[in-house]
Amino acid sequence: MNREKWLEERKKGIGGSDASSIIGENPYRTNIQLWEEKTGRKLAEDISKKDFVQYGTEAEEHLRELFKLDFPQYDVKHEENIIIKHPEFDFLFASLDGILVDKKTGEMGILEVKTTNILQSMQKEKWKDKIPGNYYIQVLHYMMVTRIYICEIGSSIKI
Repeated sequence: MNREKWLEERKKGIGGSDASSIIGENPYRTNIQLWEEKTGRKLAEDISKKDFVQYGTEAEEHLRELFKLDFPQYDVKHEENIIIKHPEFDFLFASLDGILVDKKTGEMGILEVKTTNILQSMQKEKWKDKIPGNYYIQVLHYMMVTRIYICEIGSSIKI
């Protein structure tokens, strides 16, 4: 599907970044704001033109390629503008940055790409020794939707 259709489809259910709003772990949107947006009471802010969003979108493809160089033991599968729906609850969905497939075992994992300006002290602290809560919840949501329950990246982060 094209990007416009993909953006429209995302309004019809609960995606990964929505999941963190629901449980109060999203610093950018409350669960009430999400409810207002999903029920049509309020339009979601269009952040697509913001510099940091455009940077992250443009960098994603290149970061996937760098991941492949750093972790050649994985095949990285990706298609743009794909929505994966939960097999039982079709209002739950995931749009993945990549699916990892271990070349030896066939085990699957989820690749989630994030970019940030780590020079800002707030961002540095947010990422120090942990995955920020909103991103952690996003990946847990993706694991639930895709039924990919084990995700290992390198040997240092295991979910």
